[in-house]
Amino acid sequence: MQAKTSQSRCQIDPSLFPRSKIYQCDEARPTCSNCAKRHAECEYGSSSSFLWAHEDCPASSRASGPESGQQDSMLGPGSLGILGRLSGSSSATPGPALNLHDLELMMQWCNSTYRTLSRNENTDRVWRNAVPEEALSHPFLMHGILALSSLHLARTGPEPSRRTAYLNRAVAHQNQALALFRELLGDITETNAKAMFAFASIVVVYTFGFPHTPDVQDAWTCVDDFHQVLVLTRGVQQVIRSPADYLFNSDFAPILQVDAVRAPLPDDAQATIQHLHDTNEICGTRDPDHEQAVYTATITDMGEMLSWVHGGMTASAVAGRWAIRLPPRFLELLRGREPLALVMLAHYGVLLHYLQHRWCFEEWCVRVAKAVWAILDDQWRPLVHWAMREILGDHYLDQIGSL
Repeated sequence: MQAKTSQSRCQIDPSLFPRSKIYQCDEARPTCSNCAKRHAECEYGSSSSFLWAHEDCPASSRASGPESGQQDSMLGPGSLGILGRLSGSSSATPGPALNLHDLELMMQWCNSTYRTLSRNENTDRVWRNAVPEEALSHPFLMHGILALSSLHLARTGPEPSRRTAYLNRAVAHQNQALALFRELLGDITETNAKAMFAFASIVVVYTFGFPHTPDVQDAWTCVDDFHQVLVLTRGVQQVIRSPADYLFNSDFAPILQVDAVRAPLPDDAQATIQHLHDTNEICGTRDPDHEQAVYTATITDMGEMLSWVHGGMTASAVAGRWAIRLPPRFLELLRGREPLALVMLAHYGVLLHYLQHRWCFEEWCVRVAKAVWAILDDQWRPLVHWAMREILGDHYLDQIGSL
């Protein structure tokens, strides 16, 4: 491309004549001398300050401006030719197709789903911005984000006819995410620590939120399913254990720094916690094999989590925190169907009841409470009366008949 002087409008593309002398316009009117000698059409009247190589020169009679009586289009087919040249090819070549489904899911994450894991403005920035940025380098995290967003739409979307499609898409993304995630579980480093922790947290919410078909014939199905949720939730602690120091000093720190505002428990809740401790001591005196220390820790943590929600903490972290703190032995007792472990599970349902405004927890509190009631006999049922009233209301016995 050869640019003209400030007044000249005659232009010759040197690349078209590699062996010829380059003639400059002498600005003579109506036709410059050099153009006249070569019998070439002078583009003096061109409205352009320069012409692009290989671009056809407009006729001098097409001078633009108010005098011409014509208004050339500012963005016509010809003016778009520069884009082709900038791309390195004058012909259109097919590019990668847009995956509109995944774009929809990422918009869902940035607009809404990230709030499921967030609890304040500081963690908003992490889950909405930092986590997706981390996902650009870690496909398993990206698939996890898309899976949870799709599940969120399946559970709360305004179009029931599309919920099955969203659910199928959620499962597909989650399967891909898990396959990639498992490969890295034995090799957590500072490079992937943030992505691993973020995905582990997303998996917990996904597991809580995945819809389950209530099995009214077998209450143990619900308890066994929930046992698996608790096991998975505790797995988050394992993921962050080795790189914990790094995470606390990274931009993910707000997620790990929980400043809970504790509040005194109401009298009925305080009395219930004390009654559970008393029962645990009695069981310990009667049965030397009773796991008293395990239950003491579990009951104490339950009381603390209840004080959190009464202090205003209603984030998903409450549900995960109790599960993470559980002694590993408690999960074995629950799997062994020990009555006092089931009693504690019913009280965990109370925590979920306080979190039921979050779409991923709303089903579990009622399902767990009804399942535990159906399993316990008359000796143990009095221990869950308070939990049943908190979850189902004062007339909860009327609802138990739906089992």
